[in-house]
Amino acid sequence: MSCPAVHTGGRFLADMLIHVDCQAQAIGAYGYGALSNPNSALAIAFTGLLTVFVALFGLRLVLGEHMTGRDVMLDVLRVGIVVTLATSWPAWRVLGYNTVLQAPSAVAGSIGLASGLPGGPGELTGRLQAADDQIVVLTIYGTGRMTGGTNRSDSINDSFRGVALADQSALGYGRVAFLSGVIGPSAAVRLGAGLLLALAPLMAALLLFAGTRDLFFGWLRGLAAVAVGALVLPLIYGVELTVLEPWLRDAVAQRGTKVLTPSAPTELMVIALAFSIIAFVVLGMIMRAAFFTRLPALRLEALARPLPNFPGLSPGQPALAGGMVEPPSRAFAVAEAVAQTMRREEQASGIGADGRSSERIDRTRLAAPSDMRGTTASAPPELLGDSYRAARRSTRASSAGVRRDLKE
Repeated sequence: MSCPAVHTGGRFLADMLIHVDCQAQAIGAYGYGALSNPNSALAIAFTGLLTVFVALFGLRLVLGEHMTGRDVMLDVLRVGIVVTLATSWPAWRVLGYNTVLQAPSAVAGSIGLASGLPGGPGELTGRLQAADDQIVVLTIYGTGRMTGGTNRSDSINDSFRGVALADQSALGYGRVAFLSGVIGPSAAVRLGAGLLLALAPLMAALLLFAGTRDLFFGWLRGLAAVAVGALVLPLIYGVELTVLEPWLRDAVAQRGTKVLTPSAPTELMVIALAFSIIAFVVLGMIMRAAFFTRLPALRLEALARPLPNFPGLSPGQPALAGGMVEPPSRAFAVAEAVAQTMRREEQASGIGADGRSSERIDRTRLAAPSDMRGTTASAPPELLGDSYRAARRSTRASSAGVRRDLKE
């Protein structure tokens, strides 16, 4: 992709902005295509990392690790996001490329048009170039300062006539500040966006593993930062044009009528330098908010929070592949039946969990003071079969035993 060349003269600023924007779009699009090419080394490495992730997932299942339906759903969702970002250019063009490179300028144009700022969609570059042309015209006119003639009349005549390029150094510094304040932040935001967009296949692979997931989220924060910067800069330049355009028209008109403007270089320098500092400071604040502010952790687990009551999605329910709740195993059912049988026998025999007889406990309770007995809880209800078990535990008197006792 060939971008328009930059020429000196009347189209320098516009050509520079167009060229930088063209290079950013080319890096973002063709860089992504080069990294996502199936024959590239990165694509082979991505396939290897995806294979390792699937193998580790299968190993967790073989080793019997407890996995809920939400864990399975999040792993599948993670793999889908990674594959989409790393291999699908149509999807990435809508989700990332157009969102970062095209949407901010459109939103900024709408905000500027509603608030009365100059520089609507497709107009800002032309207005900035026109302001730069006016600065060049003012530089040619000069300020009309006196050049030290031989007598008073000659000095006065020279002052009203003006001297071409008499203050080119002072006005030149003002133009340097203006061009730097426009080209520098714009190039940083656009080229940074292009480079981050080109690295999408590489950064997508970092989402697979927990150890590299923070790098992926840092990359997302970088994309958000450059997108916000691309939204804010046109608004700053629009405000600058509202100050600079009337000032330039007035200064050029005064010089056209041979009026002295000795303060014009200082004023131009202050205006251009102030807005240059504002642009860089705002970008620094955006980067500070994006990378150094403690924000809530962006995790995929939050996507399953609205579905806690669905079968298989709660943390304590093991789920099958079809989304149904897994029935208990046979060993678990047998162990539960044995435990219930032991509990019933302990209750029937009067032996508590600590091995003490319930009869002893009852005697102790009966020996307590009457006021304490009144506050004790009532005895548990008799269970089905307790009377039969009590009869079996009682001493049986048979006829043979009675005759034997009489003989003795």
